[in-house]
Amino acid sequence: MHQWFPDYPTRDADIVDYRPFTLDGCPVPFRGPAIDPQAAPEGSFFTCLGAAQTYGCFVDRPYPDLLSDRLGLSALNLAVGGAGPGFYLQYPALIAAMNRGRFVVVQAMAARHEANSRFAADGYVEYLRDRVSGDSIDTVSAWSRVLEETPDDAPRLVAESRASWLESMRRLRAAITVPVVFLWFSQQKPAALAWPELRAEVGRRPTVELVHRMFGAFPQLVDAAMAKEAAAMCTAAVNCVSERGAGAPLINRWTGKPIDPANYENRGVEYVALATGRNDYYPSPEMHEDAATALLGAVGGGCDRLGHREGPEMAATARSRN
Repeated sequence: MHQWFPDYPTRDADIVDYRPFTLDGCPVPFRGPAIDPQAAPEGSFFTCLGAAQTYGCFVDRPYPDLLSDRLGLSALNLAVGGAGPGFYLQYPALIAAMNRGRFVVVQAMAARHEANSRFAADGYVEYLRDRVSGDSIDTVSAWSRVLEETPDDAPRLVAESRASWLESMRRLRAAITVPVVFLWFSQQKPAALAWPELRAEVGRRPTVELVHRMFGAFPQLVDAAMAKEAAAMCTAAVNCVSERGAGAPLINRWTGKPIDPANYENRGVEYVALATGRNDYYPSPEMHEDAATALLGAVGGGCDRLGHREGPEMAATARSRN
């Protein structure tokens, strides 16, 4: 199993102190404030699962913290950048931890690193193992191979990865014994893949560009049908589609001034997000406020008011634009 995970505390040290901590049974550092879920009274906290959006990249106080304030419950933020639902199934200690809480928020995570007949999932955080060559590679490189070697297989492989994602969601939901809120947290609604148009451009445009178009915006490869089916598995579903505050300058926490993008150039792919000097990808503080507000509509009674909903389009909703 590939145990790669993004080192946000090092990358973003000039912007945010993430106060990383670890839990017994899992080597991946999570974002603080730290709590010990085994020592905390049962039901005294809630848990948030997700990727970089729930982790809260570049944000002092992500939505788990904001929701914690409003509910008077501690928040256990178990988000991992680039993670999919299958990530949590690898660590029984994390499942045991979240089952001691009041409820669990499961962000809609990407499906780009789920298994299919060409690739095996390898850690469920960015990597896939090529069943043909045997090597483990990042998801962009993996799907680039498909478009370069067997492009006509792409729609079938996408469908298989989507089916694997739903199965991971089913297994994760079955493992969680407390109420679960499914959260769609994105700058847009789920989008359909326009494969015929994309296929016509294979060989004419850079492969990496086409891979990103095939993935779509975060959560990559997750469409509306998947989101609706996943939401139906859960106790409640919340839809937060917001662009409020997007593109703001990144501020150096030591100087109080915008960071100098030149300091982060040519430092590797992880630093691309800083090399523009602006937050053009992760949710802004305003978007996190929108997510907390939307979630409060479902869990405002500390989970006492949780009720089943049919899916994101029928759920508590926060839609906001700049």
